[in-house]
Amino acid sequence: MEANPHSTSQNPTASGLICLRARSTHLVTWLGPAWAAWCGVVASGRFDWQRQDWMQLALLILLVDGGWSTLWAALGGTDWATPLRQWRRWRSGKRLATPPYTLPGSPGDDVSRWLGQLRAWWQDILWPACGSAVLAIAVALPVTIVLGALLGMESVLLSIATLAVIQLGAAWESGRGFIAPGWDAIIAVTLPWLAGHAAFGPLKLSSAAMALAFALPWGSTWRANRAWARVLSIGTQLLAAALLIALRQSLAASTLLLLIVPQLAIFPWLQRGHPLSQYVRYARPWLMAAMLVAAWAL
Repeated sequence: MEANPHSTSQNPTASGLICLRARSTHLVTWLGPAWAAWCGVVASGRFDWQRQDWMQLALLILLVDGGWSTLWAALGGTDWATPLRQWRRWRSGKRLATPPYTLPGSPGDDVSRWLGQLRAWWQDILWPACGSAVLAIAVALPVTIVLGALLGMESVLLSIATLAVIQLGAAWESGRGFIAPGWDAIIAVTLPWLAGHAAFGPLKLSSAAMALAFALPWGSTWRANRAWARVLSIGTQLLAAALLIALRQSLAASTLLLLIVPQLAIFPWLQRGHPLSQYVRYARPWLMAAMLVAAWAL
C-alpha cells in the first residue's frame, strides 16, 4: 500500500494553503482544511458577504490552516521517537558550571551533569532531526491561541479539542512521524467544518453529522484498495444523502448521489495497478463538491 502523502521523512515546518511544505503538493490534499471550514460557514447560513464576514473568514482560515494544520504536520509528521530513544542511552555532554561549594555527587552536581547531557543531546540529535518542527510549533501555537480568542469561545474550545486530537494521533503512531488517514480526516475535515459553523452561528446536530460523515470517506480514500474502505467511503456518503432526504432536501440529495457515481467509476483503477495517490487525486474533488452541496442544503 502506498504511503499517505502527509507522512514525510523530512521535518515539516508548516502546512496547508499558507505554508505548503508540510503537506502534499496536490491541490485537493492541502486544500482540505480550508475547504471544510468554508463548508461549515456555508452550513451555518450566516455568511452575509459583508466586509466583517470576510475578515472573520480570513481569521478562520488562518486558524484551521496556519494554526491547527501546522501543529498537526509538525507533531504528527515528525519522527520524535528516534531522538527520544537515543536520549534514553545518552551519556555524552559536558556538565554545566555548578554553583560555588557544590560537592561532587550532590543533587546540584547531578542536575549540572544532566543539564549538560540534555544540551548536548538537543544540539547533536534533536535539533538536526526535529528543529524545523520545533520552530513550526513555536510559531503555530501562539497563532492558534490568539486567533481562537479573536473568533470566540467556541473556537477556543475547538482549538483545545484539536490539540487533544493531535496529541492522540501522534501518540497512536508512537511518534514515528506517520500521519494515519483516520486522524488526518478528523483534523482536516471534521474540526475545521465545526469551526467554520461555530464562527458564524450556533452549531447544529445536522451540521456536525455531516462533518463526521464526510471525514470518514476523506480518510478512507487512502485505504481504497481495501473492500471495507470502499464500502465505508460510499456508505457514509449515502447516509449523508439520506440525511438530506430526511431534511426534505431532495434536490441536494439527488445531486449528492450523482457525485458518488464518478467515485465509483474510478474504483477499477486500483485493480489495474494505478497508485492510491492517483485515485485520491481524482476522487477527492468529487467528494469536496459533495461536501459543499450538503453544506449548502443545510
